[in-house]
Amino acid sequence: MSDTVHLDAFQTNLHGTKILLQGPFHKGKLPPLQEHIQLLRSPFKRKVLLTNTPFSFNKLLPFTYDAVFQMKEGIDWSLALTYILHAPKDVLVVAEDIPIPDAFWSKLTAHITFLHIVTTPLRIVVPYDTIFFAPIDDITSTYTDTVLKALQSSFKKTFQQKEFRDILQELRVAKAGLAWTAVGEVPSIGVRGALYWYDPETVEEDSLSRKELSDLFQMLSHQFT
Repeated sequence: MSDTVHLDAFQTNLHGTKILLQGPFHKGKLPPLQEHIQLLRSPFKRKVLLTNTPFSFNKLLPFTYDAVFQMKEGIDWSLALTYILHAPKDVLVVAEDIPIPDAFWSKLTAHITFLHIVTTPLRIVVPYDTIFFAPIDDITSTYTDTVLKALQSSFKKTFQQKEFRDILQELRVAKAGLAWTAVGEVPSIGVRGALYWYDPETVEEDSLSRKELSDLFQMLSHQFT
């Protein structure tokens, strides 16, 4: 690893924080999120899904959601936000591949865990407390440059490409992913948060569960009635 940045295994609890999954996550290699967002003393009483499609095949957090909002382009967010803010606490909100309005972030409280999953990398990563990056097999890919820019924005402006690529080489050999978090970290001059590695979970992408098939067929039946 680099002499400047030392990586430990990710163990931070992320309950009540804002989390970004900067995809795409290929071959079903996903961060083990459930163990980092759950609290035994504060279980989620409501789980909310914000998506741009009428049906979700989300394999990352295969929960039964209490409410699903289809956030089409130009839709008013007030209904979803009202439900989230007035739901019994604590609340988990999962947003799939949708842009988040700037005004939304200031409404989130410590009783809301917000998880944003994107397949197209975001340019602006300022609002997030934690970012999980997809494991990188090819360090010459454009995704590598995207990750470096995100870390220069959130972690350290002077983060150098050579230092970054040395870390990626080690992670590639270990088949691990890279994560950044500011949760529980003490800021220092020029540095915000810290880098960690995580061991990806392999999730089957192709097969659907019986419940998913049932939901899909039910949705299709409504479309043709």
